[in-house]
Amino acid sequence: MARVESIRGIISFVRTVAAGSFAGAAKELGVSAVAVSKNVQMLERQVGARLLQRSTRRLGLTEEGRVFYERCARPLQELEAARSAVRDKVGSPAGTVRVTSITPFARTYMLPLLPSFSRQYPKIEVDLHLDDNVSDMIAEGFDVGIRAGHMNVGNVVVREIAPLHFVVCGAPSYFGVSGVPQTIADLAQHNCLRMRRRGGARQAINWALGAQATPLDPPAQGNFVANDITTLVAAAVQGQGLVLAPLPFVLPLFRSGALAPVLIDWMSQPAHIFMHYPNRKLPARVRCFVNYVLEHLRGHPDLGADARSVVEPFVPKVRNGRNALG
Repeated sequence: MARVESIRGIISFVRTVAAGSFAGAAKELGVSAVAVSKNVQMLERQVGARLLQRSTRRLGLTEEGRVFYERCARPLQELEAARSAVRDKVGSPAGTVRVTSITPFARTYMLPLLPSFSRQYPKIEVDLHLDDNVSDMIAEGFDVGIRAGHMNVGNVVVREIAPLHFVVCGAPSYFGVSGVPQTIADLAQHNCLRMRRRGGARQAINWALGAQATPLDPPAQGNFVANDITTLVAAAVQGQGLVLAPLPFVLPLFRSGALAPVLIDWMSQPAHIFMHYPNRKLPARVRCFVNYVLEHLRGHPDLGADARSVVEPFVPKVRNGRNALG
């Protein structure tokens, strides 16, 4: 049977590799970085091989260290899962769940869930990080990510929350001046607010509409481009022009009257809102959060597949031709 010192050394080694540093492992384990380093050194003496390459800038695995890590990491995950399962039986799950989420979705749909979640699981702390960029979950220490896009995000577990529809919309003030487009051909006469890809790209993304997400030909044109959908929607609310926006984001603005949908026969569904996490062996606190969010959001009426019925009541009524609202 392994001695206590060996187990302590294995835990310190695995956590150091996962965190990328002795300091990161020490923070997770609640001990000093010196203690973690000594535990790893003792482990290396016990196995008779150097496991980590140390330099002033970084730590790296030796070949022996890589083999040892691959054999140890999964059993430790199994032990953590077993401990979580027992803790579920004898008491309320506890600890911190670190979540990264796209900003508009979190503010509109996640935040309303947190009070009831906290009442049900009072010992779980939710640490929510709002970020519209794709994060390296493991490197940055997140338990759960909520993203929009295609669900091929690498070696992680992916769970769909809802299909993501996009709809053309604008403000009543804009329609009052420029009219309501009745066909996609009409968009050539309208000011289309467009997204520019992040990372310094200068070319705006063309709009893609309809069930097949067909790019507009000629491409959408307008006098305002931004690399952030929140900014584009804000500009549309001010009457700047039309925006092609994710339905869950703009639906509250339809209800308030700040925006209205048009061309709803040409809504597209090129993406999904989804949750992802590193592996299927979840600690109790993370599993409770994942199951709670999926249970409540998958049944949310705003996130269902029948997007047309959701937006139809908000389509502007046209009177005396397409340029007059009634």
